[in-house]
Amino acid sequence: MELSILLNQVPEKQIHGDPRSVEIRGVAYDPLRVQPGFIYVAISIYTQLDKIEIPDGHAGVDAAIDRGAVAVMLEKDQPVPPHVVKVLVPDSRQALGQISARFYQFPSNSLDLIAVTGTNGKTTTTHIVESIFIQKYKIGLIGTLYYKMNGVIHKSKDTTPEPPDLQEILRKMADEKYDYCIMETSSHGIEFHRLTGCTFKTAVFTNLTQDHLDFHKTMENYLNAKLKLFRWLTPADHAIVNIDDPAGEKFLAATRARTLTYGLSERAQVRATQIHYHINGTDYTLVTPGGEITIHTKLVGRFNVYNALAAVGVALSHGLDLQTIRSGLEARIWVSGRFELVEKGQPFAVVVDYAHTPDGVENVLSLAKSLNPKRVITVFGCGGDRDKEKRPIMGETAAKYSDEIILTSDNPRTEEPLQIIEEIAAGCSGASLHRVPDRGEAIRYAVKMAQPGDMVMLLGKGHETTQTLRDRTIEFNDRTQAEKALDELLSL
Repeated sequence: MELSILLNQVPEKQIHGDPRSVEIRGVAYDPLRVQPGFIYVAISIYTQLDKIEIPDGHAGVDAAIDRGAVAVMLEKDQPVPPHVVKVLVPDSRQALGQISARFYQFPSNSLDLIAVTGTNGKTTTTHIVESIFIQKYKIGLIGTLYYKMNGVIHKSKDTTPEPPDLQEILRKMADEKYDYCIMETSSHGIEFHRLTGCTFKTAVFTNLTQDHLDFHKTMENYLNAKLKLFRWLTPADHAIVNIDDPAGEKFLAATRARTLTYGLSERAQVRATQIHYHINGTDYTLVTPGGEITIHTKLVGRFNVYNALAAVGVALSHGLDLQTIRSGLEARIWVSGRFELVEKGQPFAVVVDYAHTPDGVENVLSLAKSLNPKRVITVFGCGGDRDKEKRPIMGETAAKYSDEIILTSDNPRTEEPLQIIEEIAAGCSGASLHRVPDRGEAIRYAVKMAQPGDMVMLLGKGHETTQTLRDRTIEFNDRTQAEKALDELLSL
């Protein structure tokens, strides 16, 4: 595509060079991904393919040119060779979204794009929506774990991919005539303009609790980031809102779209009654404006009832019938690292879960306690260089439901693991407390401690397959570590 055509999408710009003489063959924000004929856009805070976080892409301009970039887009002016077209913009992230959508020919206009936003529940909700819709439609999925097409899983780096990655995925779906795409939409994705150029037909709000305050600074800013998604919707679109959440009314007020509420309270339009929880799933009566139906799902816990109700709201808004909805809800929905049982024949339960916020920990550990184990043994930590205010809160929450707590590392990044542990420990009281900074050793410690009838909860990393340390990223997965620990225990 001719560079001048691409730049028509960017209202504010200064061009140095002739954009009509340059043909663009791709868009990249990571110098390592530049190929000959690409335009390189220097953005702040991005993650390279090797999981290293880069604070400022302007340092990669020379490397991008060496790899064949024929144009660069910058916020900060710097010299480039004469043969390279330089474009200065006030906000390179916004411009990256604009040109990426144009380069891939606005693929979201060719399918129904459904966004799920909220602090917790996004991943599971998207998988439930997929399970319902896939019975009648071609539906793709984009999220924290991966993106899926035709049932094939592809790796993904971010909850909401950066614009070139997102638009390329959507282009593939549009070309293959997908009807829908369900995607997780993070507050970072919204604020970083990753969704620029996307047209959403439906938005879902799950809940709002403390998270990402290292970035947003205040809960008000965090809320406002998510509200933007609902303000983008038109009167012809759909907004599905958790009315039980204190922020629910604000989402309803923020949108012009047709609304449908869900929850467990009487005022919810879609709700669940007569709920029975057990270790192998949940039974309830689904109540909707179009009738009632009994559900026997394999998803465990109250929070998963909310996730299911959100998905039902999406399905009803798009005209799916209750029998199709029930089939989707009762299918085997596998979500890696979400209350995932690790079973090796041991006489106690081991559960891996991604819970990494105070509310997430509360939800998962209260469920564990309600299943009446002899003891709850909880292993968790908090990420380094992230929201420090939640650390003692998470400690307090864990202590409320746990008999034994093993504090350990969770992507410490540039911080000292022991310092993070002490900040969590400041909130712990009432539970027996152990400090084991090495996460693999902490998991082995918990498994050795467990007795018949106990429940070991491994929280915070869930599906993740790496751990980010100060100077490197290592391979690490809680499930794999737990399986090794159990194998060692059972071989004695």
